[in-house]
Amino acid sequence: MDGNSLRADVRWLAHALGRNPLRRGLDRVAAFAILVLLGAAVLMVPAAIAAGNANYAEAAREAAVAASTRRPVEAVVTSAPVVHVIGGAEHESTSYSAEVSWTGTDGRARVDVAAVPAKTVLGSKVRLWVDTADRITVAPPSEAQLQASAGAVAFEIVVAGELLCAGLIWCVRGFADACAERAWNREWEIVEPKWLEH
Repeated sequence: MDGNSLRADVRWLAHALGRNPLRRGLDRVAAFAILVLLGAAVLMVPAAIAAGNANYAEAAREAAVAASTRRPVEAVVTSAPVVHVIGGAEHESTSYSAEVSWTGTDGRARVDVAAVPAKTVLGSKVRLWVDTADRITVAPPSEAQLQASAGAVAFEIVVAGELLCAGLIWCVRGFADACAERAWNREWEIVEPKWLEH
């Protein structure tokens, strides 16, 4: 939307809400609906921030619970890594896994298969997270991950909300313009014959 189009829309909105007795009632209703939708678009930003903050708080609580029931261990790679290729011709992902060994909380050795970095070699050490039963699990999310997740939620809400409001404004304006054009054509059909008589 260029500057001229925006100024034209603002003028239309101002005139539609003015006291001109020739202004159609439908134009006033459409202008009021557009104002409400513009207000909703503005309020979408603080609403998205609030949703992002709520997401962060909830995820932080879950991360704190996860951190209290998990611990990091240093495991030794006890087998050569195995390559896993997933996907088709257009998109494929490669991951690696190997048998690892670490000492459990009871002092006994634990052995399991875990995901390892690509250049892992036999005998190297990798950092794993285990639960209270010494089973391999995922690491609790970091502060950066929590913030990124909350930011993504807020961004998605803002984008979706603004697009929805813009679409509704376009629909309201289009409906009002179509109704006005039909009304103009009906009135012209009445007036034109009278003008042609003179």
